[in-house]
Amino acid sequence: MLYSPPELAEELHIPAYTVREWMKKGLPHRRDAAHHVWINGREVAAWVEAARHARPRQPLQPNEAFCVRCHRPVKLTNPTRMPRGKHLVLSGTCPECGTSIHRGVRHG
Repeated sequence: MLYSPPELAEELHIPAYTVREWMKKGLPHRRDAAHHVWINGREVAAWVEAARHARPRQPLQPNEAFCVRCHRPVKLTNPTRMPRGKHLVLSGTCPECGTSIHRGVRHG
């Protein structure tokens, strides 16, 4: 079945801007002669499934955390462990950009 972006957003119970972002990231869609955008529902399902499995997750090393500014795991500078309620937090700074980074860790 073909959907317009607002129809697809309503069908999936997601915001319309999410569909537009997916289109920028490669969601298959077509334009008709009047330049209306149409999206095939089966192609959406296949694209979402492929995108879900595209990046294999890699476990972080003991003194690593994910830097949201650098978009990658980095080794923390000056790491410290701090209890936060029932959780233990590893905090430090990114050696590349200097951003403060926090990561939950297991007790022990």
